[in-house]
Amino acid sequence: MDRRSFIDSVFSLVVGAAGGKHLLPLAHPSLVTVSKVNPHYFALSNGQPFVVNGLNLAWAHGLDDMAGYLKKLSAAGGNFARVWLCHWPLEVENRYGIYDEENARNIDFLLTSASDCKIRIKFCLENTRQIVSDPHAPFNRPQYHIDNGGPFRNIDEYINSPQGRSIYLNRLTFLSNRYREHPAIFGWELWNEMNGIQCGGLDEWNGYMLPRVQELFPQHLVMQSLGSFDSPGRRREYRNITSLPSNAIGQIHRYLDEGAQLDVCKGPLDLLAADAIEELRSYQLHKPLLLAETGAVRPSHAGPSDLYAMDKAGMMLHDMLFAPFFSGAAGSGNPWHWEEYIDKYGLWYHFGRFGAIVNGINVIAEEFQPEKDRQDRLRLYVLRGTNTTLIWCRDSRNDWRSELQAGIAPETVSGAVVNCSGWVSPQQIKEVTCYDPWVGQWRNIEPAGRLLLPDFRRSVVIKINKN
Repeated sequence: MDRRSFIDSVFSLVVGAAGGKHLLPLAHPSLVTVSKVNPHYFALSNGQPFVVNGLNLAWAHGLDDMAGYLKKLSAAGGNFARVWLCHWPLEVENRYGIYDEENARNIDFLLTSASDCKIRIKFCLENTRQIVSDPHAPFNRPQYHIDNGGPFRNIDEYINSPQGRSIYLNRLTFLSNRYREHPAIFGWELWNEMNGIQCGGLDEWNGYMLPRVQELFPQHLVMQSLGSFDSPGRRREYRNITSLPSNAIGQIHRYLDEGAQLDVCKGPLDLLAADAIEELRSYQLHKPLLLAETGAVRPSHAGPSDLYAMDKAGMMLHDMLFAPFFSGAAGSGNPWHWEEYIDKYGLWYHFGRFGAIVNGINVIAEEFQPEKDRQDRLRLYVLRGTNTTLIWCRDSRNDWRSELQAGIAPETVSGAVVNCSGWVSPQQIKEVTCYDPWVGQWRNIEPAGRLLLPDFRRSVVIKINKN
């Protein structure tokens, strides 16, 4: 059966006498929520912890390509993807005020694919930065422009008028009638990097809109996003948006960008990713934190980084995934450049290597406290928990500048010793294992206050189980 026939056969099950309630049989019926026990992490509605492990898949050349990416992610062990609903063929309002049932069926197909793969989708609803009549202008809703039969002359009128707010909510009402209880949906993100819009009134818009979208999707998480935290001026915007009670998640975007104002954005990827989460933690937020976009770009976001072509081992991707979680995030970092980097060089297996660390760990019960240390040549990222302590050991002599720019192969680190007595008493140690994410192998090591590590390159993870 081809994709269109499949969609048509499925659609008859989706919307019926239940008034739009989704009736599809689903592989994962539990919804993702914020844990009531430990609000720094996610939980499923059945109480089990949910650790985000995934990436941005904002768009693809077609739905079959998108479904293929989901299968690759799932096969590697991932469980999460962010998709833009404002991108063809998922945009349901390609004509002002008219909602496209065929594109809604495309969403049905995507959600069925996600459900089959046990992946949760975070839907980003909007990316508009201008409203002009030119249909080829980027980040635009030309159907909303007055010259094309819409009500607005510019983006300011869309943001700062009661009519604009109603039109935004009308589109979401259509989506709510179909998907408000769909468990394959992680949540709804109101806008991609909304501070990229050049108009006033954004704070007021978010304060108004977040709780109203939550009313439309009472079973799902609702959140907002801002542009890359690459300058000191971003701090006020980030503190304001993440502190809103109606914003369920503290999200941050940050890239390796040699054109950024902040020096941390030009250095090792583990440090820039960790610093992003530490920035959010400084706001004292009692909610899950995510590095929701990350990657490497040409200066000032002029395109994907040229470093990708040299990083066929995925050393940058490894840091993007591991550093946020070991700094207190509720999951992996979520990289961009799925096509130009991750898929092109066959790097999907890195999601499985991250999953090997978190699988079987009850992050809710552990109440992890993140700490950092430096011992000899190792940067240590520590999650000190109730029953388990995890330590990600990153070789400080290896980063993108040494391995990719200078062409220096990562050294084998031999005889490294980690003193863990500051985080766990030697008398409490029951078992110590060590995971090498570059070969995908666990090994037992001798329990002690000073842990002798096996030989490794780039990084290794220590897992300490207490009595």
